[in-house]
Amino acid sequence: MKNSDRIIVYVVGLILGILLVSMILSRRSAKEAAAQDPWVMHNVEAVAGGAEPLPEGMPASIHKGRIIDFGYLPNAESPSQRVWLLNFDKSYPYVRAVETISSGKFSYMAADQITIQLADDVDVTKLKPMLDELGLRLRMFNRKEEIAVIGVINTQIDAVPATIKAVQPWSDLFVSARADELQFKGQ
Repeated sequence: MKNSDRIIVYVVGLILGILLVSMILSRRSAKEAAAQDPWVMHNVEAVAGGAEPLPEGMPASIHKGRIIDFGYLPNAESPSQRVWLLNFDKSYPYVRAVETISSGKFSYMAADQITIQLADDVDVTKLKPMLDELGLRLRMFNRKEEIAVIGVINTQIDAVPATIKAVQPWSDLFVSARADELQFKGQ
């Protein structure tokens, strides 16, 4: 085989390889685009359900989010909190904004995860039975600070407190389970 034939074979192989990789990547991105995010589905329901607008006392950055759900906790008949689930495109995607009705104080946390401070001498692998039973997944683990971040049980307004309550039977594995609080610059 002459060198010119080898070059032609190489170029044809290169072009076929590029086309094959391009097709695989475009197929993968089409699958990701077609997958529906359960949080976004709530956006339509929140608007149709007449969610309350965000109070003026909240930071300006919170007002940039889209309300995807709203409700009262523990219930609408005797509310102690107003809760908004918000979606953001450029920062943390899902935020839970809570107003305590009696005091008017606001708190902000991740709407789709909680943090667990592990007890001394407990390895993160010991959380697996709990996670499996509850249908949760470990999102992140900080070995230095012994903090595990896990997803929540559902996408409702009570997901964070419901998940914290659901993990309590395994409280011997951790020091605390709490909302993943968000801090804003300048606060």
